[in-house]
Amino acid sequence: MRPTLPLANHDVRHLMRALSADMKAALALNRVALQAAAALSPAFRAAARDALESEMLQARGAARSSRAAERIEAAQAALAEAADDQDPRLAALERALIAAADALPTFDLDAAEAAASARGG
Repeated sequence: MRPTLPLANHDVRHLMRALSADMKAALALNRVALQAAAALSPAFRAAARDALESEMLQARGAARSSRAAERIEAAQAALAEAADDQDPRLAALERALIAAADALPTFDLDAAEAAASARGG
């Protein structure tokens, strides 16, 4: 039974290294996606900032490892850095477009179709 213990330990170490590599790759892809979204618009950046803040609260509340909090803080810093790189004129334009879109009246297509059907149209 003794010879199988080192083999089992080797298998576990191998699996843990593979899992660690997969997790690092997933985190890297998430960072890239977060930074890309932040660079696209203030609205994306605000949503990402809110999501990271929520994750930070959960990390602190769930007593996760300090490593999780460090990762979240690093993502927050990268997000802030991406925000600094954006042209303020583009950000202002996007905010104006969002405000204009929000000011448009809503149109209930189903209600309009029902009214047209009721009129015989």
